[in-house]
Amino acid sequence: MENQQRRTRVPREVTILIAVRFLATGNYQRGVGEEWILSTSQQVVSRCISEVSNLIVIHLGPICIQFPLQNIQKMDIKRGFSEKGGFPGIVGCIDCTHISILSPALEEHNYVNRKGFHSKNVQIICSYNLKILNINARFPGSTNDAYIWRSSQIKQFLQNEYNRGERNTWLIGDSGYPLEPWLMTPFDNNPPPNTPEGRYNQSHKITRSIIERCNGRLKGIFRCLSGERKLRYSPQKVGVIVNACAVLHNICIDAGLEFDEDLNQNDDNEDPDNNIQAHIQNPDLNQGRQVRQQIVQRYFTNV
Repeated sequence: MENQQRRTRVPREVTILIAVRFLATGNYQRGVGEEWILSTSQQVVSRCISEVSNLIVIHLGPICIQFPLQNIQKMDIKRGFSEKGGFPGIVGCIDCTHISILSPALEEHNYVNRKGFHSKNVQIICSYNLKILNINARFPGSTNDAYIWRSSQIKQFLQNEYNRGERNTWLIGDSGYPLEPWLMTPFDNNPPPNTPEGRYNQSHKITRSIIERCNGRLKGIFRCLSGERKLRYSPQKVGVIVNACAVLHNICIDAGLEFDEDLNQNDDNEDPDNNIQAHIQNPDLNQGRQVRQQIVQRYFTNV
């Protein structure tokens, strides 16, 4: 942070408190500044939010948000997911969630999502303990989940690992995502509960609820993301704020902080229109079906 050379410079501790207070409450900047313990102007609050959010993302982001690359990290996450829902080989749950924003000045129509309000569509991958492993807050609200996934670095990484011979590692996502050898989605034909496919879907559903809880808790702790008040910033600044909240979310988990149960509410973002988009231009669909069938036969047939 800046050196405190000017007498009028807000102390570093107060700067951090102002920013975190805003992230936690989602209050208007003037309201945050008028709190007696902070007592600063709206302009100062705005600068504090920008400074602290940027520093969190730049300096703490690479440390606190890491996708598992080493085998020992993958094995630990796979074990945790298997204990939660009985689904093997999972290194992360993936889903998108909408962050409400004020109508932007540029390309406004791109930010109108399927529910009719302006937003950014944020892709999140989480671990079994709700820790965020990867986050992508670059896309406008009209972008569907499958498109965001296709441009993801994590997709490219998992695809490369598969091509190198990795055959027991995948993400898990809803029907809005394409079925690929490294991304398992449910069967769409609602198989009966006591069949192998039905048991697969049930385990898939239990496991996938983890990402819904993760998104719900993120918005529950950091109310600026909850949509109660739209984020009144440029889409780029909103992306920085979302990423900063994700970093702080992981710090809370690492610190072992406990949260109320109502902060673990599901954030169901599934959209039937997304299901159609997920299967468009998917050259890996047949291989994905083969891998999914192998999982069913190996883990869900003789239960």
